[in-house]
Amino acid sequence: MLRFAPKSRPQTPVSHLRAASGDQSPGNNHDGIEQGPSLTATGESIRKKLSALERLDKLSRLRISSGEIKVVPSGPCKSGGKAEVVQAKFRKAFKFWEDKKLVAIKRLKYHKGLDEHRFSNEFVHEVELMAELSHDNIVRLIGFVEDLKNGKAWIILSWEPNGNVSEFLATGKWEIPERISLIQDTFDGLKYLHTRQVPICHGDLKSLNILVSSSYRAIITDFGSARAIRESEEGGAGEGSRPGANSDPSPEKDYSRIQVVATGNQLTLTGPAWSLRWAPPEVVNGSPQELPSDIWSAGWVCWEVMTNKLPFPELQRVPDITLKVVQGEVPSASEDEQLSQIVRLCSLMTNCWALDPGDRPSVSQCCDEVKWVPSLPPLGGVPSESKVVTSLLVLQMGRMHYAHARYEDATSLFQQVLRVTAEGEGQNENAAALYWLGNVSAAQCKYAEAEASYTQAQAMYARIGDDLGRANTLQGLGGVYHRQSKLVEAEASFTSAQVIFEALGDHQGGANTLCGLGHIYRVQSDYERAEESFTQAQEIYTRIGDGQGLANTLQGLGNVYRVQSKLAEAEERCNQARKIYTRIGDD
Repeated sequence: MLRFAPKSRPQTPVSHLRAASGDQSPGNNHDGIEQGPSLTATGESIRKKLSALERLDKLSRLRISSGEIKVVPSGPCKSGGKAEVVQAKFRKAFKFWEDKKLVAIKRLKYHKGLDEHRFSNEFVHEVELMAELSHDNIVRLIGFVEDLKNGKAWIILSWEPNGNVSEFLATGKWEIPERISLIQDTFDGLKYLHTRQVPICHGDLKSLNILVSSSYRAIITDFGSARAIRESEEGGAGEGSRPGANSDPSPEKDYSRIQVVATGNQLTLTGPAWSLRWAPPEVVNGSPQELPSDIWSAGWVCWEVMTNKLPFPELQRVPDITLKVVQGEVPSASEDEQLSQIVRLCSLMTNCWALDPGDRPSVSQCCDEVKWVPSLPPLGGVPSESKVVTSLLVLQMGRMHYAHARYEDATSLFQQVLRVTAEGEGQNENAAALYWLGNVSAAQCKYAEAEASYTQAQAMYARIGDDLGRANTLQGLGGVYHRQSKLVEAEASFTSAQVIFEALGDHQGGANTLCGLGHIYRVQSDYERAEESFTQAQEIYTRIGDGQGLANTLQGLGNVYRVQSKLAEAEERCNQARKIYTRIGDD
């Protein structure tokens, strides 16, 4: 496996992209691709070739002259069975090379024996598909260089300086919230693909095809195996069709002829270009790639990001790995030290690895699950002496401990923020630490300490003009007053918080206060208003995908029904809440 040793963590000069085949070997031809024989001009190939060129002509705005591209001789280069990726400088016409910017060139390989039409059509397909994409977590297509009659097909992409996720994680020690941020980015990018008007199945999702940008966000790349998923006449997901299929037939699909090929130390499925270690069982068994196939692979991405391990790292022989994949054998996420700290993520990964594709969650459900896990983009490039930025990470780590009832660990981290941030600097971080200390104290029934922390935080938020912070502390105070049976004060705090949340358009905060008011009304025996508040909160939590809030609300509704002797309704709501608590790891 070719690697480029990083000079420093923020500027890791590693490869931009793995080739679609998944294998990797050193590439030393930086001045141009190795030219195969010219594409012969038979009548049939001319017709197909012209059709491909006509499709490219519709994307003329993206066409780039080879004279505008200069490969960096000393830059990273990685090569696979279908393409190689090199770093290059790109300048627009009539500009000096000093005005250039770095780009990545994916150069498709043409060689003797390769079907001419297939080569041209696969190139056009990838360009057409990428031309329609625009998202923060999807690699950006800059343009293409094409001379198909001589086997030249280059795709010009944005250069992401931190390499792929696997390489990036190997450059330093990353905390759990930083890793979670990369997972959230990946699901956001996948959601963009899966929820388009015509959904797109990526087809080769793995850490090697997820880059890390200069701002330390995850970027999905390599769309050589991607395909559009169109509805069949029967209403189900059809085989899928590639863009431009009406003007020129898509590359031949032969899902039954999937072969396992060993190249170097990478194991690859040929047919559709699937890397064996990440492939879902149904694809290995010959079924077409569909959206649930990406979800299976996304589960492995979570595993890789959290553990720094490839799928089945202990296995090297193709038959051994094939057997594991076909049988759907996956590791136990809860047995890993890092993953075991985040039960919610462990549960999601288990669901992603369901043997039946129909049992896997949708990408929207995946996003809803991971967005509530404390996270922060990796702090690469931030000076170690930056107390404010470091405090942001410590706060997220403290939140993670709090969410799993590790209150001593959480308290220690929140107090650390208060100690390391000097007076006059990092007031937002100080206020947040006080707020979370209030939450920890309230969870431990230390109400006097909780009230003191919330009050300090509220004063600090008011001083710096942070309305959201004020609303959160008012909500916290409402909960503390409720537990001390100070119902008038509790209702006033919740109501004040709700007004601020509504003004800010914060739906989750509004739902939290509705839930709090529901508890107050229940204690006051105002069951009609209690049920109304809980029901409104339930609708909001369901809409925004907050499982924790939804479970709390269902439990509150169950209690309202129970005191009214509506036992069937009470049992139903409590059972629903219990299932959610189990799924998200809240015991």
